Amino acid sequence: MKVRFLRIDYVEAIPRDLTEGVVYVSRRFRTASHLCCCGCGTKIVTPLRPTEFELVDEGGAVSLYPSVGNSNHPCQSHYWIRRSVVIEAERMTPAAIQLGRNHDDALKAAYFSETQESWVSRAITWIGRTLKRLLGRR
Repeated sequence: MKVRFLRIDYVEAIPRDLTEGVVYVSRRFRTASHLCCCGCGTKIVTPLRPTEFELVDEGGAVSLYPSVGNSNHPCQSHYWIRRSVVIEAERMTPAAIQLGRNHDDALKAAYFSETQESWVSRAITWIGRTLKRLLGRR
């Protein structure tokens, strides 16, 4: 890894040109971006959502979960960001990449299934209460 340490910079929107060694975070757009830590210059975008990435800011020390795996980029780099330190990981094999993608897909399906079920349950409860009120029942 070329970049060993990162600093965090909160911005309204992710700038077009990024500076090496900086993780830009847009709370408004729930996104973090940085230049690949291997030094290849690729812009890495990490959506901050329950089904994507989680960013933790501990007094300015940034951690990003899970690891950053750049399997879609020519460098194929793989690393963790923990308390602003870049920790290089082994390059993932094609089988490991596919396993990770399958795992991510399963987690997303479970998350959205729970969200859908929760929403439907709340809607049914609200409709029931509203009907009781309209019909004069308590």
